[in-house]
Amino acid sequence: MTEQTPLPNGTGVAGEPGGARVRDHPRFLRLWLGQAGGAVGDQLLPVALSLYILREGGGAADVGLILAGRAIALVGCLLIGGIIADRMRRTRVLIGADCFRAVVLLATALLLTRLPLGLLPVITALVGAGEALSRPAYRSLVPALLPDRLLERGNALVSAVHRGSAVLGALAGAAAVTLIGIRPALLITSAVFAVGAVAVLRVPEAARKTGPRSAILGEAAEGLRAIRRRPWVMVVMGTVCLHLFAGAATALTLLPVIARDEFGGEIAYGYVLAALGLGALPAIAVAGRLRPKARGTVSMTALTCYALLPLSLVGPLPLPLVVVSFAIGGFVVELYFVYWVSALQRAFPEDQLGKVFAMDQLGAYALLPVGYLLVGPLVELFGTTPTLVGGGVVVAASSLLCLLVPGVARFENVTEDKGKTTGQRVPESR
Repeated sequence: MTEQTPLPNGTGVAGEPGGARVRDHPRFLRLWLGQAGGAVGDQLLPVALSLYILREGGGAADVGLILAGRAIALVGCLLIGGIIADRMRRTRVLIGADCFRAVVLLATALLLTRLPLGLLPVITALVGAGEALSRPAYRSLVPALLPDRLLERGNALVSAVHRGSAVLGALAGAAAVTLIGIRPALLITSAVFAVGAVAVLRVPEAARKTGPRSAILGEAAEGLRAIRRRPWVMVVMGTVCLHLFAGAATALTLLPVIARDEFGGEIAYGYVLAALGLGALPAIAVAGRLRPKARGTVSMTALTCYALLPLSLVGPLPLPLVVVSFAIGGFVVELYFVYWVSALQRAFPEDQLGKVFAMDQLGAYALLPVGYLLVGPLVELFGTTPTLVGGGVVVAASSLLCLLVPGVARFENVTEDKGKTTGQRVPESR
C-alpha cells in the first residue's frame, strides 16, 4: 500500500479534502464505524456475566469481582497500550485488539459449561485487556484524521458510539441472560469484534516520524513528566479517579443487587444502566457544538451531579427517579469527557498522545478495582446507606475542590505571562 503524506495543517492526507464537516473526512468515519460494534461488546460482557453469576447464587462481592476483573485489566494494560500506540501503527493495534477479544469470547462461549464461576472474572480481565490496548490508539488517531476545528465534533461522535453502546450493551446483556442465554450472546459478540477488525483494515494510516525509541519504562517516565508539567491535568485526573473509586464502584456494584431485591428483577438493572448511556447523548450534541471559554468550570461543576449515582440508590428512590438520576450522571460525564479529550489533544504533542491518553485512563481506573473489592466489606461493616452516601459526598466535594488549581477552569496550559492560559499545542522541551 502506498504511504500517504500528512498535510502540514493537520487536515488529513494528500488526496483527501480538509472539509469543514466531519462527514467530509471518510478515514475518520471508517474508523468510527469500525469501532462501534466492539464498544457494544465491551459493555455487554460485564453486564451479562454479572447477572449470570447472580443467577448462579452469587452476591454483591461476586459481582464486584466480575467488574474488578475488567478494571484491573484496564489499569494493568492501558500504559502498555499507550506506549504501543506511539510505537506502532495505531490501526494495527486496533485490529490486533479486536481479534484478541473475538478469540477469547469464542473460546468462552464454547467452554462455558465447563468453566468454574471463579474463572469468570478472568474472562472479563482478558477482554478488558483488549479494550485497554485499543483505547489509546483510537483516541490518538482522531487528531490525525480531523482538523483542529473539528476535534470537539469528532470526539463527540466517538463518545456517541461509546455511550450508545452503553445503552445497547446494558439492554443486550440483561436480555441475553433473560431471553436467550449467555452463550449465544458471547458468540454474537465475538463475531462483532471480528467484523470490527475487518472494518479497520480499510483505514489507511499515514506514517509518523518517530525519534529513537527508549525502553518502555523510559517512555512511561517521559509521558509522566509531560503530564507533571501541567498540574491542571494531574489534578483533573486525580479527581476523576476519586469519582470512579467512590461513586461508580459503589453504585455499579450495588445496583444489580438492589435491582433484584427492590425493583423486581434483572431487566430493571438493564434499564438503569441504559439510562446512564442515554443521558449522555444530549451532552454529546451540546459539547460538540458549544465551546465555552471556561470549559473546565462548566465540566467540573456539572460533575458534582455524578454523585446522584450512589445517592439515588439510598433507600432506594423509586425506579423512575433512579433512572433519571443515572441519566443525569451520564449527561454530566459526557459533557466533561468531550471537553477533556479535546483539551488533551491540544495540550500535548502528537507523538505523546498515546502515552498521555493511556495515563489518563490509567489514572482514572487506578483505584476502581479497589473500589469494587471494598464495596462488599464496607457494606458488611457500615451498611448499604452509609456506603452509598459516603461515595456521593466524595464525588461532589472533589469536583469543586479541583477548580482551585490554576488551569483547571479553562482546561488550558498556564503560561508564565501573568498567569494567562493557552489552548494551543506547545512544544516539549526534551
